[in-house]
Amino acid sequence: MLKHPTITKGRFARFARELKTLLYPEVTSVAKLSVYSAPGRIPYAEAIKGKYRSVREGEIFGPAWSTHWFRIDYVIPNDWRGREVLLHFDSSSEGCVWQNGIPLQGLTNYNWGPEDVRSYFTLTPRARGGDRGTIYVEAAINGMFGLSDGVAQTYKENLGRLRHARLVTRDRAVWDLLWDFTVIKELAEHLPVDGPHQAHALTTANEIINAVVIDEPGTYPTGRALAKKFFAARNGDRNHHVSAIGHAHIDTAWLWPLAETMRKCYRTFSTAVCMMDEYPEYKFVCSQAQQLAWIKRQHPALYARIKAKAKKGQFVPAGGTWIEPDCNIPSGESLVRQFLFGQRFFKKEFGKICDEFWNPDVFGYSGALPQIMRGAGIRFFLTQKLSWNQFNRPTSSTFLWEGIDGSSVLTHFPPTDTYNAMATVEEILRHYTRFKDKERANESYMLFGYGDGGGGPTEEMLERLRRMKNVPGAPDVTMRAPRDFFDRCEKDIVDPIAWRGELYFEYHRGTYTTQAANKRDNRRSEEALHDVEFLATLAFLLKGARYPQAEMARIWETVLINQFHDIIPGSSINEVYQDSARDYTDVFAATAKLRVTAAAKFLPAETKNGVHLLALNTLSWSRREVVESPSGRGLSFVEAPAHGYSVAKPQTMTEHPVSLRKSSAGFTLENSLVRAKFDAQGHLTSFFDKRHDRECIEPGARGNQFVLFEDKPEKWEAWDVEIYHLEKRRNVGLVRKVRTVETGPLRATIELEIEISPRCSLKQQISLSAESPRLDFACQADWREKNQFLKVEFPLALRSDYATYEIQFGHVRRPTHFNTSWDVARFEVSAHRWADLSEPNFGVALLNDSKYGYACHGHVLRLSLLRAPKSPDALADMGKHHFRYAIYPHASGPQMGGVISEAAAFNQPLRVSATSANLQSESFFSVNNPAVVIDTVKKAEDSGDLIIRLYESHGAHQKAAISVPGLLKKAIVTDILERESGSLRTTKNQISVALRPFEVLTLKLTLVA
Repeated sequence: MLKHPTITKGRFARFARELKTLLYPEVTSVAKLSVYSAPGRIPYAEAIKGKYRSVREGEIFGPAWSTHWFRIDYVIPNDWRGREVLLHFDSSSEGCVWQNGIPLQGLTNYNWGPEDVRSYFTLTPRARGGDRGTIYVEAAINGMFGLSDGVAQTYKENLGRLRHARLVTRDRAVWDLLWDFTVIKELAEHLPVDGPHQAHALTTANEIINAVVIDEPGTYPTGRALAKKFFAARNGDRNHHVSAIGHAHIDTAWLWPLAETMRKCYRTFSTAVCMMDEYPEYKFVCSQAQQLAWIKRQHPALYARIKAKAKKGQFVPAGGTWIEPDCNIPSGESLVRQFLFGQRFFKKEFGKICDEFWNPDVFGYSGALPQIMRGAGIRFFLTQKLSWNQFNRPTSSTFLWEGIDGSSVLTHFPPTDTYNAMATVEEILRHYTRFKDKERANESYMLFGYGDGGGGPTEEMLERLRRMKNVPGAPDVTMRAPRDFFDRCEKDIVDPIAWRGELYFEYHRGTYTTQAANKRDNRRSEEALHDVEFLATLAFLLKGARYPQAEMARIWETVLINQFHDIIPGSSINEVYQDSARDYTDVFAATAKLRVTAAAKFLPAETKNGVHLLALNTLSWSRREVVESPSGRGLSFVEAPAHGYSVAKPQTMTEHPVSLRKSSAGFTLENSLVRAKFDAQGHLTSFFDKRHDRECIEPGARGNQFVLFEDKPEKWEAWDVEIYHLEKRRNVGLVRKVRTVETGPLRATIELEIEISPRCSLKQQISLSAESPRLDFACQADWREKNQFLKVEFPLALRSDYATYEIQFGHVRRPTHFNTSWDVARFEVSAHRWADLSEPNFGVALLNDSKYGYACHGHVLRLSLLRAPKSPDALADMGKHHFRYAIYPHASGPQMGGVISEAAAFNQPLRVSATSANLQSESFFSVNNPAVVIDTVKKAEDSGDLIIRLYESHGAHQKAAISVPGLLKKAIVTDILERESGSLRTTKNQISVALRPFEVLTLKLTLVA
């Protein structure tokens, strides 16, 4: 009878319910309760001066996103002497207890889900009787997951209801017995029925019920003694070890704006440090330096408590980055700065850098990351998301991840398959069951606590874990910091599996495209920072000008925070993108001012009526381009050396002009290198490369074909695009008007006004310059679609099993076929400035200036342009857009065919102005090997030395000589944190280097004064 599941389950559940009713035996009202409805998110000092009014339980507060401060005056009854007294405050929202200007603990309850999240605050563990005090509760009328459409309706309807504001006592004897029984009960319910331990748990739970009389506290010690005997049993030596860490993955923005995230941080962190006093074994991890920087600046008293707990090893800074960044879209240098800024913050504030990159919620990981991590002192990597893959789940929980350059990091996927575990017995048992490396490892990690919207662990979770430390039939569970876990993991694992290349996430592929304006502004910001650092460094080195280090750091921090993994992917609410648009406006204004100031220090002076052209080139290759002459003087050829400038006379003619021919059938753009034929609808029917006698467009097919796909994912609209979207396509694009813009000789341009659909119009200028094989397409779109996906495609006269895509500091090859489920999963992929389809002797690249989504199926190369999801931002991408793309034919593959430099030039055209200066030219930095790219030039963080970061771009071993502007005193190799590791030989103004495929090399140079 004891083993009958219906009887035991029902009996156990009833006993637990009865115990819970006795947890808080005494209740009284607060002495006085009043509220001040604040005008926004105001600070404590301002809030306590507000005009308060009386309020009663049951009142509903709003509207959504509003803030209400409650003043609570309390008196503890005299007859509660010796009792543990708590405030029970439930405002159906996100709250925080304040006293004397310090946030003390979060109070979070939403009437959503099976359990009370957190609505109790301990006023005193042992009352004297008659204790008096005043505290404030800041209540934000929003929930853990904002107020998005995906939130349960019952949650919305009850949001802001003041259900409780009272004092209660807690019966510790009941509390302890309840959690003893709960853990044993859950073991009885979830351990294997045919194993040796389930019966023991079942019997003990039943014995506790038989021994305890609910309304007779004197029987409780007998129940606890039975539990103590049960927990005294121990596992064998070969048991699996689960390291647990408190976690509150706080999305830096998502279904709430940054201003609300700041409040989520102090609610969550104050709760964590408060609980550490009661639970000295409790360890809590915070993985984003930006969030701690907010606390330091806004709440110094709380920050002091955090640092004290960090010194004891309870509050654990981790991760090494400024925020938890998206890892597909930011540039290589942006990822470097995430680690540079993050590690420097952790070192300065907490005395050491992080060993682990902590990024559990990101939508795929670039193959460039292992090298960047190792360069930042990172040896370990923790993530979670890929365990949710759509088609192919990872085959290991712990493995070596090897990047495109050969660098590797030990990587762990917590087998609980969540970074928000609730630390239940069922979860812990499932955690071990899902661990995929049982034959080679006995260590795994569990992240527990309310996350995404913050909150973190609760007392209930910690009570469970206390009792699960070493229970027969279950894995050992111990709280450990990331460094301790990974050290154990590294020593324990035998013959780990190695995974090479990117970690592609088989969901959320729409994030390469959603919120196009935000992605465009990110790329322009990265380019602006690149240029300003280059110019400011030269002004500092050549003219002794002040290097604007503090201002540059401020701008970088703004860009880095907007690369958070729910901002730049396009998966946040509209308010977030209003904030980011303002941020980018500030970035552009600040960098423009710094650029002008720095350039004026050493470049020839700009003069409005100057007869010569000053051309500035901030890239690694010398260039010759057609540009718009200043002051509307028409077109001109200009040339500029690598990382330098030239002053030259305008060159308005060429021996090989471009031509434009029109007819009723269409139009043709032609120069000495290529010929592009278009039909009357603007489709590219032929693109012939005269140099190589090759047709680029598949015969009978049409390039520059706009395609609309119905885009209705199963869920997560802003995130996902499903493979079935490819089955419902419409070729679109009806030309309404054709206009000739330029006819040569330096450039020919034709403009088309195109109707994509009744809700989208597009104006496109198609251009071909003299002496260039690149065919450019500049678009202005007015996009008002709903659940549609706009792409442009080019069917190419090429055949290859793989296409090549640019990523940070290199490129990867991905299949053009669907042979396996792994191939099928990559039906939409991310890339930076180019993707390429090549045969061994010829290829075509598709370049872009602001897009990140690509596909290549068979011989059709496709660029994703615009999406129209309606959740979580109903206005996502609605409005006007400006973007450019180009196709570029070349010999050989993309490496030897010049695709890398051409894509860079397409994104960062020569900057031209008028000048009266004499004719001249100067290159400040150069490399004698085009495969080696100088990516960044900046001043060192902690000295007046020069930092140059370069990388090998072809995927091959290379040697190169680097020239710099001045005599070299010494050249030091550093990591990306600028820590020295070795020296190089120098000759006058040159350094010789040898690089392995895709190696990123950072040099610190000291020039002779």
